[in-house]
Amino acid sequence: MPPPLTYASYLDLEKLLSMQKPRSSPPEHDETLFIIIHQTYELWFKQLLHEFEKIRRDFSAGDLFGAIHTFKRMRTIMKVLVAQVDILETMTPS
Repeated sequence: MPPPLTYASYLDLEKLLSMQKPRSSPPEHDETLFIIIHQTYELWFKQLLHEFEKIRRDFSAGDLFGAIHTFKRMRTIMKVLVAQVDILETMTPS
């Protein structure tokens, strides 16, 4: 019997949280922030492409309501992406 599905196993948290590998020597405090912000951007970009494909399918099927709903979701994701710039601006110059 497979192990029970948990939040951590579903999201593969062990792998996800081990992917931040600062490369500076000596270590820079803000490097982890830089990596996490940019990895987050890449994940959101992947989601935007996924949503765009749904819009394309909805338009092809004549589902204007579904396409508009998904477009609004994409707009909200874009707002999050823009807001993340505020976090980047907190980085200290090196």
